[in-house]
Amino acid sequence: MTKQIRTRLAVLTAMFAALTIVTTAFIKIPAPLGYIHIGDSMIYTAAAVLPGPFGFFSAAIGGAMADLIAGYPHWALPTAIIKSLNVLPFFLVNLALRDSDRAKRILSVPVIMALIPSTLITLGGYFVANMLMYDTAAAIAELLPNLVQALAGAVLFIILGLGLDSMKFKQKVLSLGNELN
Repeated sequence: MTKQIRTRLAVLTAMFAALTIVTTAFIKIPAPLGYIHIGDSMIYTAAAVLPGPFGFFSAAIGGAMADLIAGYPHWALPTAIIKSLNVLPFFLVNLALRDSDRAKRILSVPVIMALIPSTLITLGGYFVANMLMYDTAAAIAELLPNLVQALAGAVLFIILGLGLDSMKFKQKVLSLGNELN
């Protein structure tokens, strides 16, 4: 990987982390134990665009920093873990598609299908975190807000992905080639 590619990926990672912070900490709806936000859309987009560890870093940093900024510092560590795990299904899909024409696009059927396990990671991760921080009743009460959050993020990701794919964003910005794989 060339220095130019590493620099481009570092900048994109920081950009997606910043977009995650803004769409998480500043566009939110209060929920009983936290808030519902649309930041997951940026996490999904970063995960579909960025190769390897860059998507994991973007999600972890963006999610944790958003919790710190929004006044929920006790959620920063669980969020960093959960949001980085949200990237895992996309990482695996990107790995499987890396030599195909579908790797040049943000959206494909396998990428859209990655939203399912990613949503389950959100639900399971925050369920466990709520149980550890509060209790089982609180964890159950937060399932619906967490589902709404993940689904809203998924819908926005698909809309954003359609727009970015029409511009050939992934191809142009990343200059896809073997040096990224």
